Amino acid sequence: MGAAPLLLFAAFLAIMVLVAVLGMLAAKRRREGFAALAAARGWAYTERDDRWAAAFGGSPFGKGHNRRATNVLTGQYDGRGFVAFDYVYYTTETSTDGQGHTSSREVSHTFGIVALDVGATFPPLEVNPEGMFGRMIGRITGRDIDLESEDFNRAFTVTCPNRKFASDVLHPRMMEFLLAHPDSAFRFDRSWVLSVEAGQADLQRIVPRLSVIDAVLDNVPEFVWREVRGG
Repeated sequence: MGAAPLLLFAAFLAIMVLVAVLGMLAAKRRREGFAALAAARGWAYTERDDRWAAAFGGSPFGKGHNRRATNVLTGQYDGRGFVAFDYVYYTTETSTDGQGHTSSREVSHTFGIVALDVGATFPPLEVNPEGMFGRMIGRITGRDIDLESEDFNRAFTVTCPNRKFASDVLHPRMMEFLLAHPDSAFRFDRSWVLSVEAGQADLQRIVPRLSVIDAVLDNVPEFVWREVRGG
């Protein structure tokens, strides 16, 4: 092997080492940020607790393999128990080159999860910001529930097997609140209300996301609480 290929290989190796070191430093700073937030708020921080990776249903949970929950925060927010973490799972992707050789690689998928303990078991209900594609699919499948506010119907997709429950929860004041937070997305998962965002949990957005879903629970009418609690 000549000098030029050796130099190229050494440069490539040096770049790979540098990328790995920078990644490790960024991960370390991220862990320190979570730990500092937990200390400031009186919360608990754990680098990894995979029990949370199997605690919820629906997308993105249950997909792929090697599922894990990292940078886990737990504690109380406005008197309600909560958890926030990075959820990661892996899929295997295969590709074939022009010579017919097949190769595979592991691909990671990361989501930032924030969840509040409802304190009661709610029927499934999901509210997501509306997109043109989502609106079209919702109309075709009949899964998108229309409510009395056209502004809200244009802004959000509502999925719920019980239209009455959706209407009871998403009353005019709740719809007004959500229209003031157009990027909000949440869903009820048994005794939890979840906010799911693609990518790692943004440390600066954890408290605002908790605030939004906490306000959603505060705006649930009392008669709905009585019904789900069996009162």
